[in-house]
Amino acid sequence: MDMDYEMAVLAALVQLDRPTCPKITEETGISAQRVNIALKHLKDLLDIVIYWHGTNKTGYYQIESWGTFESRKSIKPKAYALNLQVYKTMEVFEYEPARFKKCYANEVKLHNYRHSLKLEGFTISTSQSSTHSPQERAERRTALKEKYTKLQQSADR
Repeated sequence: MDMDYEMAVLAALVQLDRPTCPKITEETGISAQRVNIALKHLKDLLDIVIYWHGTNKTGYYQIESWGTFESRKSIKPKAYALNLQVYKTMEVFEYEPARFKKCYANEVKLHNYRHSLKLEGFTISTSQSSTHSPQERAERRTALKEKYTKLQQSADR
């Protein structure tokens, strides 16, 4: 089975902020029907859990579980590093080493963050922090900073 379309759609899911079928079509040059087929194959053949979050008009796809690739160590950096513009124009897979390194660095940071939380006595699931959008993570980060700033100020008094 040829998995070119599926890999391109997976790359778009990883790279785009709030990916939708029209956004994936625009970035990859794959027809909407083929995008839907590729999403079905990703779900059925590779057990990747992809949910639609939100309403029909404002929602987006999000990967909840990597299924066969649960560790994400081998496929996510490659999906992130795939140059969608080259794929769109020439239907050839070309990877950008800088993007691959950036994804790897972010994965290491996330891994270290989770371990630091464990050392502090917090429990966190492996999928908890990756299921939030960048905006939700920023809001959460701001709330935590405010909380601990107030705690520090009260301890200093």
